[in-house]
Amino acid sequence: METKSNCFNETKQKFAEYLLSLGYSKTTVESYLRTLSRLEECMSAHGETTYSGGIGAVFIKEECKEGQSDSALKENRRVIRRLDDFVKGGYSLRTSTDYSVPDCFSKDFNGYMEYLRSAGKRESTIKKMHYQCWFFLKDMHGACKNSLSEIEPQDIYRIFSKKVRDKINYCVTIRSFLRYLFKSGILMNDLSVFVPSVRRREPVPSVYTKAETGQLLSVIDTEKDSGKRDYAIILLALRLGIRSGDIVNLKVSDIDFHSDVIEFTQSKTGVPQRLAFLPELKDAIRTYLSAGRPDTHHPNLFISALAPLRPLTALAVSNLVTRHMKKAGIVKAGRKCGGHALRMTLASELVSEKVPYNVVRKILGHENTASMKHYVAFDMETLRSCVLEVPPFSGLYAAYISKRKGGK
Repeated sequence: METKSNCFNETKQKFAEYLLSLGYSKTTVESYLRTLSRLEECMSAHGETTYSGGIGAVFIKEECKEGQSDSALKENRRVIRRLDDFVKGGYSLRTSTDYSVPDCFSKDFNGYMEYLRSAGKRESTIKKMHYQCWFFLKDMHGACKNSLSEIEPQDIYRIFSKKVRDKINYCVTIRSFLRYLFKSGILMNDLSVFVPSVRRREPVPSVYTKAETGQLLSVIDTEKDSGKRDYAIILLALRLGIRSGDIVNLKVSDIDFHSDVIEFTQSKTGVPQRLAFLPELKDAIRTYLSAGRPDTHHPNLFISALAPLRPLTALAVSNLVTRHMKKAGIVKAGRKCGGHALRMTLASELVSEKVPYNVVRKILGHENTASMKHYVAFDMETLRSCVLEVPPFSGLYAAYISKRKGGK
């Protein structure tokens, strides 16, 4: 008789093969399978032998109770919908979108992509710009234009005003693309000047008080292996301001207990970083390595607590921070609650203790001095000391005010 595990494993295997046949990337399929591993645990807990839409709904409900972030819940629902479609016959599964540009534009478009790579742009940035250019050129082709020389200013604004949702990234990308075409001699005029300007809203940094972060750390159950791991992760973000992406990329070899330092290369900037251990953090990582980390060949420091053993992702860090904040009863009040919020909380604490902005910048690993403008938003007390008195009224305005008050 086939066991429940073998039955569901076969379903997962066929589901993964089907997704790959539709053009889903290997990374996406692996992400789906991680969600299905949690689904399998849910099925086992409820004594289910085969998958059904009912147990899928139960799984989503239990994931909501776990305090997952909105993005994680959205992804879980997407996976369950895809699995339901597959079990029913697979007729509703979405195929991957083809983002290749029309052949008449491909030569100049590929030249622009190579230009971006030679300029040192990250692949993730190039991917986003690829999409915006594809969207623009697809619309141009739909308007029966088969040459880039046929682009007109009204085309740029027509697409911007009626069809683009992400207007900021559209404007940045298309302005860069048109400027490249002009400098390369493909366009006779610099049409980048016709791309509209969009004001970018400056977000208010999300920070938490010392009382709230103390409450956050206090609710983590460090008796569990996962608790030892989560405690060390949150301390890395809260005490050293390390980005979530860098935390999950940390290797065991990056930790030097003899010199009391952590050394790694930042994934966002490619710049090496060397940070001193704090005693509290040193003890937390040592405890995790000796009593909480699974025995695995993976070089990464932080590993999933349940099989299949694998390095954590940045999304997992965001989810665990959100989960523990909810457990601690911390009210978000419009604030973000992932690893970046803990990083900004450190910046806020350093600024409030009068640490110079340049020192804060180096601690957080920023290379660009323009990044210091973000820290000014934390320093409300210093900003208050810069307030100027309102000058006395004069001239016609003084006469107007005087008249409104009943004067001559």
